[in-house]
Parts: sequence; structure tokens; C-alpha cells
Amino acid sequence: MQLTTAITALALLVPTRLLAAGWPWNKPPDQVTANCLVEPAQVEQGAAVRLRARVEAADTRKHKLAYVWSGNGGQIFGTGAEVELDASRLNPGVYSVAAGVQDAYKNRADCVAHFQVQLPANPLTARCTIEPGEAEAGTTVRVKAEAADQRGQTLRYRWFTNGGVLLPEGAEAALQTAGLAPGQYSITSRVDDEWGHATDCSATLRIILPPPPPIPPELAILAQIIFPRNGAQLGASERQQLQKVLERMQQDSGGIVSIESYAAPDEISPQKLAEARAEAVKHLLMEQGVSESRVHTTVGLGGRLGGVRNRTLDVIWIPEGMEY
Repeated sequence: MQLTTAITALALLVPTRLLAAGWPWNKPPDQVTANCLVEPAQVEQGAAVRLRARVEAADTRKHKLAYVWSGNGGQIFGTGAEVELDASRLNPGVYSVAAGVQDAYKNRADCVAHFQVQLPANPLTARCTIEPGEAEAGTTVRVKAEAADQRGQTLRYRWFTNGGVLLPEGAEAALQTAGLAPGQYSITSRVDDEWGHATDCSATLRIILPPPPPIPPELAILAQIIFPRNGAQLGASERQQLQKVLERMQQDSGGIVSIESYAAPDEISPQKLAEARAEAVKHLLMEQGVSESRVHTTVGLGGRLGGVRNRTLDVIWIPEGMEY
């Protein structure tokens, strides 16, 4: 009886010891786990930055693992638990990158990470200038778009206007204004790049009426000097009048003056007196720098009933090109 009991107890103890020793049929199955990550998770369209994708994987039996990467956008570079992803040519949207992890016993786990390509802020800037900004109808003006792209891409220019005829020349254009009525007109350039980004700039042209025709030049009496009887001297008031003559001749170097001097018939030696009066005025003008070629003199005798007018000297302005 005692022997039977001992054998039974020994039989019951054997499985317990084997289980404690970790026999294979009592171990949990081999398991592979994987978790995918991508950094950064958001990137601007066209950015020359590579994303970093990695998988955090584990094998319960610590077997060596192999990695296989795939994705639905971009180009993957590298192997192993961490790779790089070039998304610079992708359009805006959400994309995924996946990793398959497997050990030598075909135990496998898969994971997926997502990243987003965002439409960047508009990288284009443009400024339009026009020369001239004001013109008469019938002239041709030049318009220029000064544009810049932060990414240095090739730019395209399109031109629009609400008046006139535009002749585009890339970043510049010529505007023909024949037939335009007076008013303001807008010229706009749309600048876009290879990615579809676009910006506009505008310039304004003002069409004006042509100036009125110039007023024909006219003769003008710049000074009238009344001499005392039998006198040819210039007093202060006479010199003040001649100062205005000097100012006009300095302002307009093309005109000349005609000095027309008279003497009354009953004055002493009237012919010589009239000449002396003209010479006095001419001499004063030449002393102030007026060329003799710009001063003409005419001498004459007044009529018997002329009164004060017989002793008057006129300084007459003759505009350039006018015959007198």
C-alpha cells in the first residue's frame, strides 16, 4: 500500500517539474509586432526635405527580422527598420507608407503610417510698372512685371488690358493706345509657375487730351519812356522800366527788341535828339549784358500835333521767328 502511494506521487510530480523547466509544448507561440511612424507627418508641396519613416518591431523569440517597405506616393530610399521618403514631386493630398516585418519562420506583422502633402503659401510675388504712366492716345507705352519665385522655378506671364492693343514680350509688354478716349486703363499680368501657383499685378495708364496749340507769339510794348523837352537823359523811373525789359530778354533768349525813338519837330535838333534818346536806352541794355544784335533802333520825328507822344520812346518785344 505504501509503495503504490509513493509511485502515484512520483508520477504526479514529473509533469510539474517539466512544466517549470519550460518544455516547448507549454511555451506561447512566436509573435512579431510592428508599429510604423513617419516624420514629419506634414510637408509642403515641392519642399526639398526627405521624410523619415521607421518601424518599431519586436519578436517574442528575438529572432532576426527582415523589413519590406512600400507606399502609394513618393520614392523610398534605404532598407532596414528606417528609410527616407522623397515627397517633393507629390501633389497635395494624404499618402501612406507601409512596412512588412518577418522573421525566418515566416512570422509576420504589417503596419502603415500616413503623411500629408499640403499646398504651400503662394511663393510668387509680382509688381507691375508702366512707362510712361500718362500719355496721349496714339503713343506706345511699356509695361513690365517684376516677379520672383522663392523656389526659383520657370515663370510664365500672361497679359490683359481693358483698352488698347497689347503686344506681349515675356515679362514685358507694349501697349498701343491708338483710338483710346481720355481716361484710365488697367494692364494686368498673371504670373504662374510649374506647380500652378499664380499671382497678379496691375498698372494704370491715364490717357490725356493733347495740349492746346501754342498761342502765336505777339508783339508787346515792354516800356514807354517819355523824355522831357530837349532831353535824352534816363531818370530813376525810366531805368526801372528798362529793368523789366532786361528781365524779359534774360528769360527768353530768342526774342529781340526794337527801340523806336521820336522827337518833336519844335525841339532843338530833333533828329539828333531822337537818335540820342535811342542810344541812351540801347547803351543801358548793352551795359547789362544784352548783345547788340538783339537791339534794333528806329528813329523818327513826331507830327506837329503829336504832343507828349512826340517825345515818347517805345521798347517793343519781337518774339523769335517773327518778322517786324
